[in-house]
Amino acid sequence: MKLKYLFYMILPVVLVSCDSSLDVEAEPEFTVNTDKNTYKVGEEIAFNFTGNPGILTFYSGLPGNDYNFKEGRVVTLNDLKLSFTSSVNFGTQPNQLSVLVSTNFSGQYNIDAIKAASWTDITDRFTLATSGTYLSSGIADITDLRVSGKPLYFVLKYVFTPGAGAGRTWAIRGFNLQSNTSNGLETLADQTNANFGLYYFGPKETSGRSSITSTTITLRANASSNTDLTEDWCISKAIDVSDRDLGPDRPEKIKGYSEPRPTSFNFSYPTPGTYDVYFTGINATKKETRTLVKSIKLTIEP
Repeated sequence: MKLKYLFYMILPVVLVSCDSSLDVEAEPEFTVNTDKNTYKVGEEIAFNFTGNPGILTFYSGLPGNDYNFKEGRVVTLNDLKLSFTSSVNFGTQPNQLSVLVSTNFSGQYNIDAIKAASWTDITDRFTLATSGTYLSSGIADITDLRVSGKPLYFVLKYVFTPGAGAGRTWAIRGFNLQSNTSNGLETLADQTNANFGLYYFGPKETSGRSSITSTTITLRANASSNTDLTEDWCISKAIDVSDRDLGPDRPEKIKGYSEPRPTSFNFSYPTPGTYDVYFTGINATKKETRTLVKSIKLTIEP
């Protein structure tokens, strides 16, 4: 009998403790301030708090930690700019080097698949070397070649035509594809990560001739008797030129429910600019959340 009464005494306590529908006890209340609104790069900023929300988070305004992108961030590529440097030595044959771009290459890296793709010749958008001194190509705008949902493939094509003169030796350095994006200037591909590879058409000698190093692409004709048409196709990997969804920016947690109330939080900025700083205070149960947002505008000088 005593056991029966004990059971009924315990039951209400268990039910109450498992109830997740309890209201949030109070709105989160806090204040935040700084000693001033202008700081230097690298200078420590003390954010001072009053109040005690259950959870407190921080958005600095830096990329990846910006309150304005808490719902998601898409990096838009506004343009495509390509540049490189080139030099040429020896021989007399003209028009051996060309720069090509494709959006429909199959990605099968063999000479038949490469030649089967449609290639746009953009050589005339660049300034090519006329001597052994490396010359900047200039910066060519190739935004018009972009096709939605398609990567770009680049080719440095070298052709030896019998009877057109002795073959020349071309060298290319500093391949660089950049874009002015909504997130600032970004390098989409360079000489190293473009992953260029060499493929040949015709009886091409490969030992000691055309080559790729970490810094230089060298294109040259056969060393033996030049009696056949040969083509060197130096082709890049697929280079993504589409807008990129980076997902939402995330805040930095300053305080959780089980942690003591902070009186201050220190932070410094690595780059100059004007930053909208946000702090969010949250009180929550399983079924209800209340949020209070505070903001401070800071100027960071060099």
